[in-house]
Order: sequence, then C-alpha cells, then structure tokens
Amino acid sequence: MPTQKNVELPDIGDFDAVDIIEVLVKIGDTVNENDSIITLETDKATMEIPAPFSGKVSSLSVKVGDKVAKGDLILILESESNLSEDIKEETPSTEEVNQVSEDNVAENTLTANKSETDHKEEISLSSGSDYHASPSIRKLARELGVNLSGINGSGKKGRILEEDLKSFVKKLVTEGNTVEEVEVIPLSRIKKLSGKHLSNAWTSIPHVTQFDEVNIDQLEKFRKNQKEKNIKLSPLVFIMKAVVQVLKRYPNFNASLDESGENLILKKYFNLGIAVDTPNGLVVPVIKDVGKKSLMELSEELIEISERAREGKLDSSEMKGAGFTISSLGGIGGTHFTPIINSPEVAILGVSRTQIKPVWNGNSFEPSSMIPLALSYDHRVIDGAEGARFMVELNQVLRNIMEMLL
Repeated sequence: MPTQKNVELPDIGDFDAVDIIEVLVKIGDTVNENDSIITLETDKATMEIPAPFSGKVSSLSVKVGDKVAKGDLILILESESNLSEDIKEETPSTEEVNQVSEDNVAENTLTANKSETDHKEEISLSSGSDYHASPSIRKLARELGVNLSGINGSGKKGRILEEDLKSFVKKLVTEGNTVEEVEVIPLSRIKKLSGKHLSNAWTSIPHVTQFDEVNIDQLEKFRKNQKEKNIKLSPLVFIMKAVVQVLKRYPNFNASLDESGENLILKKYFNLGIAVDTPNGLVVPVIKDVGKKSLMELSEELIEISERAREGKLDSSEMKGAGFTISSLGGIGGTHFTPIINSPEVAILGVSRTQIKPVWNGNSFEPSSMIPLALSYDHRVIDGAEGARFMVELNQVLRNIMEMLL
C-alpha cells in the first residue's frame, strides 16, 4: 500500500537559514536513495541535499529562492512498500551533503536563474542512471565527453566525486598516448629584455588607443611617379615626416614623465624610434632630427639602420633618445593592432597594411588607398580629446602631402 513520508532538511552545520538555488526534482519524478533533490548555497559553499530514501515525489514544499533551516519540509515521497519495514530512514551527515567544496563553487554550481529546460536536463540525467553523481559532476563529464557509467565512485555508496572523474580522464590520456610532444626553447636575450620592459610599460601606464584610417591616394600617386624615376620611397618615411609636423603642434606627445611621475619633460628635438623586426626579436633604433632631413635622406637612413638592426650590429647609443615611436606592420599584414607605449615616452603610433576600400566621394563610391593607424597614449598625460585631435591632424597632413613637401 502506498506510504507517504516527509523529507525534511537535515542538519547542515552552523547555519540558521540558507538559500535554495536549485530544485532538482518535480512532482511525479521518481528518485532513488541518495539522488540529489535540491542545491543550497551558503556564504562559503554550495551543497546538494540527497533523498534519504527512494520514492515518487507527491508534493513539493520549496522553490528556488526560498530560505530553509534544519527540520523544514522539502517534499513528500510516496512509496509502494511499507517504509517502516522495508526502508531504513537515514539522515545524511554533514560530510555527505558537502559534496561541492568551496574552491569549486564558481565552476560547479548552476545559477539561481537557470531555465526550467536546464533543470529538466539535470533531472533526467539523475533518474534511472546506474551511477551516483551530482549535477555538477555530470555537467563536467559532458564537457569532457566522458561516460560516467564506466567510473567507479569513491564516495559514500559509490558516489562519483570530482577526483574520480579527473583520475579517469588522466588515465584515458596516458593510456591513449595522446599527449602532444613539446619543445622548450629559451627566449633570446633581446626578447627577455624587451619582454620585461614591455610588461612594465603595459602594467604601469594607463593605455588608451585611438584608431583611424587615412586616405593616401595622393601620397601613393606621388610615390608611383617617383618610382618611375627609380626613386623608391616607402609610406613609412612620409608618415615619419607627417608625425614630426604634428608633434610640433602637440608637444605633449613628444615628451616623457620624470621618475616621480609628477613632471612632464617636453623635448625640443624630433627623434623617432622605429620598431624593427629582427630574427632575435624587436629592436627600436632611433632616427634623429627627422624634421631636418629630406624624404630621400630618411629613406636611405631607414634602410641602412634597419639592415644593421637585423644583423645585430646596432650600437646601444643608436637606440636611445627617442621622443616618439612608430611601429609599422604594413609590410607583414593585418588590419589593426594596439601598440604598447615605449616608456618613458608617452605615445606610440601603430601602422598597418594599406587596403583598397570603397570611399564615398559625394556622388559615388570609388576605390581608395586607406592606411589604418592606431595611436596609443599615456592617459595620465594625454586625454581623449587631445588624442583624437592629434589623430585628426595627422590624417589631414597625410591626405595632403603637398603641405608636407612644402
């Protein structure tokens, strides 16, 4: 004859009332002894409350968001057998209900606003399975693609714990010989030094990056005409000249902070660091007095110093004294990137590959040469409005190279 039995919250430790964040069963479900029925959350951990005996859920007294304490009614289970003779009522111990450790709260619990669909999925997995495992362990098993039926649980009454699952996966990987071969290569001296410098710059400087695209049709037409005269000029030398022109109007960009971080040192000279890719890593030789040199002089010096940089023949003095740096990846590719400021400088310009894009001229779209630029600056020294104005003016200078050439 069917017998109904109350399932109340057992002693879960030193807690007056705790929140219910999951109800893992619904009316009509059949649960087995030790199947999880609700999940609680304290300020330290989450815990799943198992059914003390088997039966069919005939009544639910709680819902997600309720607070419960020891002795509160959770649900009523209906059993076909005489519970007093056939079923030994057990109250789960604190050790049993604390299956989810504090360290795994974020990873192994479901949030209180989980949809009913998600709840049903967890419920269906817990009903009729030939193993005991919490919903969090089943979820982890699905993510790893592991069938829990092949795992022997080490928990009480064969319950599968997290360490059981991890040990099983480790065994599969080891026996399957699926560990990939690796090779350890020491970093070059340049990468070690530059890596430390860049890490310090990235963590100590509040970076802001301003992006823009510049129409360089006029510049490209001029370069083509010069190439026909056997004069080869890269876009970078034009950018160098344009940057100096704009730096004269925005001196805060050609500066550095002193060691106290309270004084700005404005530089009256215009030396530009040019990042160069070498077999051993990135180096930044300095082209001095850029504003006083012609495009041809800059082109020849840039070719010569870049070649010596790749050969590792630069003198340390040739990498000092810059007020502003340019990093150009146009010869390699990519659309945009965010350059890291070369401390103690306060700004750096990143240049990407020129692309042909349709640009509206007022009547129609026409193919135009567009070069992407990215200006990173120290927000302690330069605010967003000043950064935007610098980029707008640089755009105007590069669009109209006659102003630069004159």
